[in-house]
Amino acid sequence: MMTLLLQLQVRGRATGPELARLLEVSERTVQRDVEALVAAGIPVRSTRGPAGGYRLDRGYRTRLTGVGLDEAGALTFLGLAGPAQQLGLGEMLEGARIKVWASLTGEARERAGRTAERFHLDPWRWFGTPEPVPCLTALADAVWRDRRVRLGYVRDGRETTREVDPLGLVLAAGDWYLMALRDGRRRTYRVSRVRTAQPLDEPVRRPAGFDLARSWAESRREWERERTAVEVTVRVAPGALPRLRRLVPVHGQAEVPVTATGWVEVTVPFESDAWAGEALLSLGAAVEVLRPAGMRERVARELRAAAARYEPA
Repeated sequence: MMTLLLQLQVRGRATGPELARLLEVSERTVQRDVEALVAAGIPVRSTRGPAGGYRLDRGYRTRLTGVGLDEAGALTFLGLAGPAQQLGLGEMLEGARIKVWASLTGEARERAGRTAERFHLDPWRWFGTPEPVPCLTALADAVWRDRRVRLGYVRDGRETTREVDPLGLVLAAGDWYLMALRDGRRRTYRVSRVRTAQPLDEPVRRPAGFDLARSWAESRREWERERTAVEVTVRVAPGALPRLRRLVPVHGQAEVPVTATGWVEVTVPFESDAWAGEALLSLGAAVEVLRPAGMRERVARELRAAAARYEPA
């Protein structure tokens, strides 16, 4: 019944079938629980018709835990204490966690404790530390307050200044990205490349219905569909197949088998000649470039130059 009440508070209105699906009970059980809530003095109203369903009287709110507004915002990062600390939300997250924990019954608290003992979320990459993001807190503040920002952004070794409308921050594979509008077009900026972030006294023109998760997914698909600059045919040792798979774009990973009993020949795409050369050189003697001839000669030239450095004087 408490979950039903919270669902109505969050959604505003829900039909019997919707609540039955969310709560994994029968519609009859939903009806009985609503009747019990009404008998307890909770102002649940029901209406018939296509736009009908259950709703709470306007203005009614439960106060189950005393979680404050800032603490409620920090609840998104439950289980992600590291990113919360980076955003300056560590203390608020801990306060919210304690209040939520205190609101649980003995059995529910025991179940939550068992879950925490058995599952852990770690967003950081293996064998790496998070990139320095000195401007992350300032950007997070601008996102919270919907304020424009003047960025000092480094790309291709040069710093440029640009004014953007921040829409949201995304943590992906251990790296932070800022999604923003610039000149009316959606842009994505790697936060580690932001050198300065000066908030401006101008409100953000946030698009109606903007969905950060959906927008990020669209941006990610666009990156992954970027035009292939070069395709390289190689012979690969079985032990190097997993590493090669991680080096090629998503649309080329299906070409690389997961396992093999001997050397295999595959043709894989790369975003640029430069990256193809660096990636294939990183595999050392576990790969042989077959074609194109220019890439084969490029890799051979780099290998000869490297070997020359180790020849006896």
